[in-house]
Amino acid sequence: MAINVSTLPDYIQANRDELFVKAIASTKTLDYIESMLGVKGKAALNYLNSTVVLADGDSCGWNPQGDDTFTQKTVETKLVAVNKEFCAKQMRSKWMSYDLSLAAGRETLPFEQKIADSNVAAIKKAVEKLIWQGEGSLGLAGLLTQIDGDGETIKVIGGTTILEKVNKVIAAIPAGALEKGVNVFMSYTDFRSYVEAKNAECCGNMPVIDANVDYLVYAGDSRIKLVPVAGLEGTDKIVAAPYDALVYATDVEDSEGIFKMWFDEKEDKFLFKVLFTAGTAVKYNDEVVLYSAA
Repeated sequence: MAINVSTLPDYIQANRDELFVKAIASTKTLDYIESMLGVKGKAALNYLNSTVVLADGDSCGWNPQGDDTFTQKTVETKLVAVNKEFCAKQMRSKWMSYDLSLAAGRETLPFEQKIADSNVAAIKKAVEKLIWQGEGSLGLAGLLTQIDGDGETIKVIGGTTILEKVNKVIAAIPAGALEKGVNVFMSYTDFRSYVEAKNAECCGNMPVIDANVDYLVYAGDSRIKLVPVAGLEGTDKIVAAPYDALVYATDVEDSEGIFKMWFDEKEDKFLFKVLFTAGTAVKYNDEVVLYSAA
């Protein structure tokens, strides 16, 4: 019994919208920063900063005071492509027993969904890293480069233990950002080290705090969430920012977004293509805290 690989393009087409969104607009980081959908090329980030002056209400006359300052930044996206091919003959031979496993209950997903989900997961992983670390070959600067390169960013260094590093970041968060609520992003490695250190600190290494969570609330303060993300793995950086301070732009809602597969009879290969735009920007650098080792 062999799989029918010819149904794969039909499955991709039938589920195109869902797969596309899952691949490029549903990484973990995007649950905690602002997303702009339907963007290709450049898009404006508009700001309004208003100040008022409290004056004596008993005095007569009109004396207007206070300012409204309009400013603008730009988020620029680049066109990103994923191009893959699958040899139909190799696919048939390598997956020939899959239907038998599916029938026996050892596998739970149809073959088409298994292939699609695997590639969606790979794209999500790449996009997650791109958001934070960028991609030099595409000329895309990630959030880390933009945060580090701006003079308004609040920067902290030093600290020997992960607890000291996190505490330094928390102490540097400005009051205005804290009022909004702040996400403190770190790698999964740092997050596990933090949880282990807190467990050792409070409970003699008893696993009171579970590292297998989406985030932790810092010291009982619901305004501060410690959020592990894969995009910061290997960077030795910690970033604290309100939800609206960091932006990811893409073209999920744009007609030029492509997520498709087709069969090339001449080559006996399935061709897989994803095309989308992606870019990041920092809206409020003066509300962002960056920890670096040195």
